[in-house]
Amino acid sequence: MNSVKTKRLLVGALLVLAGVLCSGSNTRLVAQKQSAPDKPWRELISSEGRFSVLLPGIPSEMFVPVPGQIVSTEMRVFAIKTSVAVYAVTYSDFPNDAEPEELKAAFDNGRDRALTEDKLQLISEKDVSAPGIIGREYVMDNGAFVIRNRVYYNQGRLYQAIFSGPVLNGMPPGLVQYYDGLAAKFFKSFKIGS
Repeated sequence: MNSVKTKRLLVGALLVLAGVLCSGSNTRLVAQKQSAPDKPWRELISSEGRFSVLLPGIPSEMFVPVPGQIVSTEMRVFAIKTSVAVYAVTYSDFPNDAEPEELKAAFDNGRDRALTEDKLQLISEKDVSAPGIIGREYVMDNGAFVIRNRVYYNQGRLYQAIFSGPVLNGMPPGLVQYYDGLAAKFFKSFKIGS
C-alpha cells in the first residue's frame, strides 16, 4: 500500500475518534473518592480484535465509518463513560505493508490535524513502541478534559486506547494521583495479541 493511502486512513481514524470523544465533553465529570468495596474492573477480551483490557464496567460497542478518498474502512469502538472518566479502545484494519517511517509520519500528521481541527492543545507526546508494535502516546487538553491517547499499529491493525478525565491543573494532589492511577491501570492492562 502506498504511503498516501496509509496516511489518509490513519489521519482519518485519529480525527474520527478525537471528534467522538470531544463531542461528548460538555458533560462535566465529577471526581469521586473510591472506597474499598468498589466494583472490580472487568476484563474485556476481544478475540476478533486480538486484544484484552480491564474496564470499570461493561462497554458499549459501536462501528464508526472511516471514509477515505481511496479506501474506506470502519473502526470498532468499545467505550464506557463513568462518572469520573471515559475509557475507550478502538481498532481498525489497515494494510500491513506500511513501513515504520510511513506510520510514524502518519501519526505526526494525525496529531497535527487533531490539534488544528479539534482545537486541542498537546501537553506531551512519547514513543510507546514495543517489539513488533509501533506506538505513540499523546496527551491533549481541550480546556475541560485531558485526553490520553495511545495509538498502536500491529500486523495490519490500528489500535487506540483512550482515557479522558477532567483537567488536572489546580486539583488537589490526591485527586491528581487518583486520576493518574486510573489511567495507569487502564493502559497497563491493554494487551495486543490476546
